[in-house]
Amino acid sequence: MPNRDKTGAGGPLPRDRADELLYRSLRSIYHFERGLVEEFGLGFQEIIILQLLRRRKSARIGEIARALELPVFSATRLVKRLEASGFLRKEPAPGDGRGISAILEPRGGKLVDAIEAASFGRIGGAAASLSPREREAFVLVAERLAAVLGVEDRIGLGD
Repeated sequence: MPNRDKTGAGGPLPRDRADELLYRSLRSIYHFERGLVEEFGLGFQEIIILQLLRRRKSARIGEIARALELPVFSATRLVKRLEASGFLRKEPAPGDGRGISAILEPRGGKLVDAIEAASFGRIGGAAASLSPREREAFVLVAERLAAVLGVEDRIGLGD
């Protein structure tokens, strides 16, 4: 059984332990993301845009910029790259002659399928070595990660 003082399960998490856990967690997520970037040849922000569009019918460029916390010109550049690759298309936003919406193309949907299948395969394969209790803990942390990191109000569209 873990030492409750070391894990923080019996009280406040010690600062040095919290710092190390956060560093190791974020570094793990970084390397997980890098694997997707290398495998699929897109930047992580481009992958997030495609996944966002999978979960919505469309998104205006300004909404994408807010969801990724980017300047509109940066979101526009990312959307243009994805459009040039045939992963999405741009259309005038309904009811607004100036706004532009991004819509996932079938090719982009297939790419999201492949990305999510690769992610599931990596996580599912690794999780198979965990005990049932560890898998339950992983799912609980994953479900509550935005709250634990204090970013619930920043996670954006499609969540």
